Amino acid sequence: MRDDIKRRLQEGHEVAARILVEHLTRIQNSLADYNLIEIFCQLVVERLLIIKKQRQCPPDLKEGVASLIFAAPRCYEIPELMTVKKFFEKKYGKDFVSAANDLRPNCGASRKMIENLSIKAPSGEAKLKLMKEIAKECSVELDATKYEKELFEPRE
Repeated sequence: MRDDIKRRLQEGHEVAARILVEHLTRIQNSLADYNLIEIFCQLVVERLLIIKKQRQCPPDLKEGVASLIFAAPRCYEIPELMTVKKFFEKKYGKDFVSAANDLRPNCGASRKMIENLSIKAPSGEAKLKLMKEIAKECSVELDATKYEKELFEPRE
């Protein structure tokens, strides 16, 4: 996809490049989330004995557990997360799970994961940074001020 963006920038098709940059940003966010999910799953597996013994979620596992619960309905391509969510609902109760799902204060879910799984468009700053990076890679002079207003305005 980066090559497509480079080609569009080189051909002067900045609008198409900006659309692809947003798509690429979403893909990168998804990959970051998958990495976090993998890390949190490994943490849960490593601490399974502690989880089984304690009635409450241990504080050092709260971010991982809450993040997996939050991700479960949003990462439909990983159906196993729903099984994990159901396990934690049985273990810690519906209130614990709904706090993570609803992002109640102090629910513990990872801020980065919450941001990445949001339905909102990626930030203008993230899109501009990626577009500048790709333009630099292909030696295209990019007038960032031309795009800043559009990239930083929220979509309706």
